[in-house]
Amino acid sequence: MDFKVGDFKAAMFDFDGTLTEKGHNTPSREIADALVKLSQKMPIGFCTGRQLESFERRALAHLLAEVNEAEKPRFMENLYLFAENGAIGYDFNAVAGDFEEIYRIEWPKEFIEREKLRTILNEAVKEHGEILYNAHEIVVVMGTKFYYEDKPAIDKVYELAGKIYEITLEVLAKINPDYGKYVHVGNSGIGVIVSPANGDKDAAVEKFGQFLTKNRGMEFDSRYSEILTVGDSAQVGGNDFYFLSGRFGTPYSVGEILPNNPLIQSVKNENGERILHAGGTLKLISGLL
Repeated sequence: MDFKVGDFKAAMFDFDGTLTEKGHNTPSREIADALVKLSQKMPIGFCTGRQLESFERRALAHLLAEVNEAEKPRFMENLYLFAENGAIGYDFNAVAGDFEEIYRIEWPKEFIEREKLRTILNEAVKEHGEILYNAHEIVVVMGTKFYYEDKPAIDKVYELAGKIYEITLEVLAKINPDYGKYVHVGNSGIGVIVSPANGDKDAAVEKFGQFLTKNRGMEFDSRYSEILTVGDSAQVGGNDFYFLSGRFGTPYSVGEILPNNPLIQSVKNENGERILHAGGTLKLISGLL
């Protein structure tokens, strides 16, 4: 890694496959402890396809278990969530003891009504998975079969996600060949998310920088390059493709595939070998501590 600790004023992390190992739902104690320590130094944001309830249940609860009373006020002050692939941003209000919305990107109804699209896609992908009719408010999410088993065959899950992704592109192209003007499609490996084109993860980086500038008095350059962004699905069609594009923030990939983008950096050990997933993220955080 060639950055200095002072290069970054804030950090943003994808969740699944970035803060967790491939196929795992929750971060390790080591990762949780490192994130808590990082929060004592700078604002940290979690940019994920998960919705608020899932983040609170599967992520925040584990992080809070690692926070001692002395660290907790700073941790909560510096905690931000960019849910539903960046379509909704949250700040934690310590006084209210709850997350409060700081922005929301609307679904592009001029393309197709969200509920209509969910119905169409649910039928189209039923052989491989299904629409998740849950608390997501903006995006359309499809999960694969097998993922909800106690011990999913993760390679099979990834294979099915790939099939759902291809079917989704075909469906969208039939609705409008220029669907990319309205929505983005991201394959996280464990599911597929259709997001508003102006509300993907890259927009979340910009929104985070704008919020910190306005509300925390922090200063950034025009690209918010002082915000570290870390994800694992940087490939074309991946759920972090826009997040790690380099349009905003300084991107690092801890995934297995890197696109042809010179702005994206990877994490390596002393032998020059890439460190993937949670191990790579832990090394990055260690460099900031």
